[in-house]
Amino acid sequence: MAQRDLTPTSYMILGLLTAKDWSAYEIAEQVGRGVAELWPSADRQRYNAPKILLERGLVTATTVTKGTQRSRTVYSITDEGRTALSDWLATQTTPPALQFEGLIRVIFAHQGTIDDLRSTLTTTREQAARSRSLFVSHAQRISAPEAGTLPQQNHLMALANRFMIGHFNHIAEWADWALEETADWPDTVQPATTHRERTMSTLARAIDDGSS
Repeated sequence: MAQRDLTPTSYMILGLLTAKDWSAYEIAEQVGRGVAELWPSADRQRYNAPKILLERGLVTATTVTKGTQRSRTVYSITDEGRTALSDWLATQTTPPALQFEGLIRVIFAHQGTIDDLRSTLTTTREQAARSRSLFVSHAQRISAPEAGTLPQQNHLMALANRFMIGHFNHIAEWADWALEETADWPDTVQPATTHRERTMSTLARAIDDGSS
C-alpha cells in the first residue's frame, strides 16, 4: 500500500534511487535541476526527505570515505522502497496546482498604479523566459550524445520537458498580450468602464477557448 503521508518529494527521491545509489548531496543536486518549477516544496524538503525514508526502512544509508575526501552518506533503495514507489504510482494523482504571485498582483492591481501593474507583467515575462531557457538547456543536455544523467528515462523526461517549455511559453505569451492590452490604460481603475466592451470580448474568447 502506498504511504500517502509521504510527500511527492520523497517518492521522487525513491525514483532517483531506482537508477543508482546517490549521496545526500547528489540527491539534492538532482532535485534542484528544474524540480522547483514542478514542485516548489521539493527545494525545502530535499535534505530532510532522505532521513524520513531511512526511518521508514525505504532506503539504507552507508557512510563512504574515499582517500582524503570527507566521508559522505550514500543512500540505496530497499525492496520496501521499490514497493512503496510502485504502489504510489498506481494511485490517483492529485490535481495540478498553480502558485503564481504575479497573477494575484494583477487581480488586485486596482489598488496600485498602472506602472506597478505593468512592472509586474514585465517581470512575469522575464521570469518565464528565464525558466523556459532553463528547460531548453535541460532538453539539450538530455539529447546530448552522452544522453544525460538518467538515459534510461530520457523518453519520460522528454514528456515532462515538453510540458514545462510549453507552460512557460504560455506565461510569456500571456504577459506580452497583457502588456499590449494595458498599453493605453490611463490607470488601473478607469478601464472597468472605458474598456468594458474590450473586456467583454476578452472574456467571451476565454469562454470559447475553455469550451473547445
